[in-house]
Amino acid sequence: MLTKLTLKHTLLYTLFLSLLFMSCDNSALTDDHQDNRFVPYFTESGEMNKRGHTHTGGTEQGIINEQLAELINGKISELGITGIEFAKAETFTAIQDGNFQTGQTIFANDRVKQLPFEWVPGDARRLADGNNLTYLVFEPLAFANTGNPLPVIDAEPIFDTAFSTWNNLKKNSGLAIVKREVPGVFPSAILGFGSFINDPFAADIGSIGFLPGSIFDAILGPGASGGVLGVAFTFTFAGTDETAHVEIWYNDEFPWSDDGTPGTIDIESVALHENGHALGFDHFGRIAIVNANGRLNVAPRAVMNAAYLGPLRELRGTDKASFNQRYGSWPKD
Repeated sequence: MLTKLTLKHTLLYTLFLSLLFMSCDNSALTDDHQDNRFVPYFTESGEMNKRGHTHTGGTEQGIINEQLAELINGKISELGITGIEFAKAETFTAIQDGNFQTGQTIFANDRVKQLPFEWVPGDARRLADGNNLTYLVFEPLAFANTGNPLPVIDAEPIFDTAFSTWNNLKKNSGLAIVKREVPGVFPSAILGFGSFINDPFAADIGSIGFLPGSIFDAILGPGASGGVLGVAFTFTFAGTDETAHVEIWYNDEFPWSDDGTPGTIDIESVALHENGHALGFDHFGRIAIVNANGRLNVAPRAVMNAAYLGPLRELRGTDKASFNQRYGSWPKD
């Protein structure tokens, strides 16, 4: 553990300065683009004013806009990766304090369980492992900040547990979620990392680990570091709705824990949510606060609710329904 921890501290704060993210065009962050900045609050009309991200007709649309797509597709090109393109970023946020009006403040009212992108069984383009879906944890960044100098938490086994929770539903499906061990590879289509080889196809899902809040601000927009706990970026094969790669980031700006200690964010709960996005599931459920008494109403409670509401490590009914809807007919070997 000390070896991995030392590697993270050494690389994260020195090599990140020269990572291929180095040529990030900060024009995306100038005052000319104030309308695209990440603002984790709701407007008086009840619409979420996130970067390219509003509630329309009660449906959570995720982060999609031309500027973000241009930025991320530019990163893909810089890394020499061809044939894939950015499709969508799904963020998992912490509920922020705001100026609540009378009645209820609605944080989310999502009714679409599925993302419009799908994995293709046995897809040779992504070097598929038969009908399995694979994931890779980038070990050097798999250490979570606890809010104290030491100790940090080795989150890799927690990420594994979160994948296993979804994988345990496979009794109704031919899908199996399998871990890959590929040393020396950084499974990102957006960032470079020192001397590591970039290979988003090393596994279908790249669990990148915990990144500085400044990178969230640079990619998602100023303010993201204070509101976004994690994000899942979906990439498709160019010109299709067929998933090519998903990578997951966690925000090291927050204090994390492995037991849901009050004042911290439970790693497994957030990983379970982000892994759900990687499998193709969208946000679901209505989240609101009754302003008169501050009571939180959630209907239904689910892993795939749009905001972190405290530890939740067990899949609920709508989560299981989403899985069965998408993978119930997944082919068996």
